[in-house]
Amino acid sequence: MAKRLLLLTLISWGSLTARGQSATTGRISDRNNNAWLMYFGDARFAERWSLHTEFQYRRTNGLRDPQQYFYRIGLNYHASEKLMLTAGYVYLLSLPYGDYPDPGRSWERRFYQQLQLEETYGKLGIMHRFRQEQRWLRDAGSDTYKISNRSRYRIQLTLPIKGKNDEPNTLYVTAYNDLFISYGPNVKQNIFNQNRLYGALGYQFTKATSLELGYLYQIVQHDDGQVFEYNHTLQASLTVNPDFRKNKP
Repeated sequence: MAKRLLLLTLISWGSLTARGQSATTGRISDRNNNAWLMYFGDARFAERWSLHTEFQYRRTNGLRDPQQYFYRIGLNYHASEKLMLTAGYVYLLSLPYGDYPDPGRSWERRFYQQLQLEETYGKLGIMHRFRQEQRWLRDAGSDTYKISNRSRYRIQLTLPIKGKNDEPNTLYVTAYNDLFISYGPNVKQNIFNQNRLYGALGYQFTKATSLELGYLYQIVQHDDGQVFEYNHTLQASLTVNPDFRKNKP
């Protein structure tokens, strides 16, 4: 019963958000077809510590045109088997795309703090992620950065088709919803920043390595509060989590 309730909550949250954003009149819709190629890694080097590295190569118009280059690094503290705390840094370069693009390239530097809590109900894995971001954004042609803050909450469900989570040679399905809320003196019309609804099929090759192929439906509100992107994105993500501890559990 708990599995069904959580799954229905995730699906209805994403669909209600999508309908709510398209219901208001006077908004401009910008629809794009994107493809994101991604790498994620958490290298465990001590009992309580690991290093997070991430790179995302984001393309638009399928794979024809560049959209964004995304780099993330972070230091993870494993408070327990289920609770992980992270602090880190992001560098992001965006290029113009869509029918209503921002003029020229734009840069973003970002610090973030994160709490990740995992729990299981039978074979179903549930992950809650709370992330706080301090963002420095610079538009093309400008020498100054605008500062804003953003809060994010993501709930993710993972269910192995055969076997158990994190076991080698396991096929699994996963889905999440990620809500972004902006605030601060430079946030005017776009308090709602974006929402991401994702579903994927994954394969756990080893305990450390997995590959996911999925689909992301993304709603993004521009700074002017009028342009809304409705993006259909295909994703391929490789995850490698090596364990360099001498005394592995």
